[in-house]
Amino acid sequence: MYVFKKILLAGIITMLLSACNQTEEKNEPTVSNEESAQQQEVEQIAEKDWTQDARLQEPTEDTVCAMCNMKVYTKDHEMGVFSAQAIKEDGSIAFYDDIGCLLNAEFANVEVNEKFVRDYKTLNWFNVEQAYIVKTKLKSPMNWGYIFFKYEDDAKTYMDENEGSELTSYTKVRQQALERRKAKMKAGENIDKHDPEDGHVHHEGEELKHNDGE
Repeated sequence: MYVFKKILLAGIITMLLSACNQTEEKNEPTVSNEESAQQQEVEQIAEKDWTQDARLQEPTEDTVCAMCNMKVYTKDHEMGVFSAQAIKEDGSIAFYDDIGCLLNAEFANVEVNEKFVRDYKTLNWFNVEQAYIVKTKLKSPMNWGYIFFKYEDDAKTYMDENEGSELTSYTKVRQQALERRKAKMKAGENIDKHDPEDGHVHHEGEELKHNDGE
């Protein structure tokens, strides 16, 4: 009889513990799939290294392109994602309205500088030679249409969501700039004057000055 009572008591205790566990599980807050995905994205962004070079600066409303003397868009402008800057050997900063102007400036001045572009997703500056470059149908200031990503997964996501965009390399973009410049020289044109296909895209009411006096 004593053994039977011990077995019965043990069974009752087990049932009570099981009921408590079920109550605790019911009281735990549920997390939706959307909330879980948002939390995961925040954690992934936090893991990415976005330490920027302390020498880099931001263009102002009055900043003009060091190559074509046209407006360089600020970070908060929709065209600001295409802006670029270079750090020269003497430590000075030169801003450009588009990657094409930055590269052409190097050819024109026979120099090689540290070149920085904005990450399309965050607008943070980083070295263009480390970028995943995507050719798009977007209208950039000089109509080149290139955007830049520091991380490959961000570039792939953009291409998956935007038909007609494709990955290219910094070497190819630089070669394109050089070929355009050589074609102008061969045709006897002013090599520092932009072709119609490079026409500056700007908004109504913005007065832009050309370096050739036009």
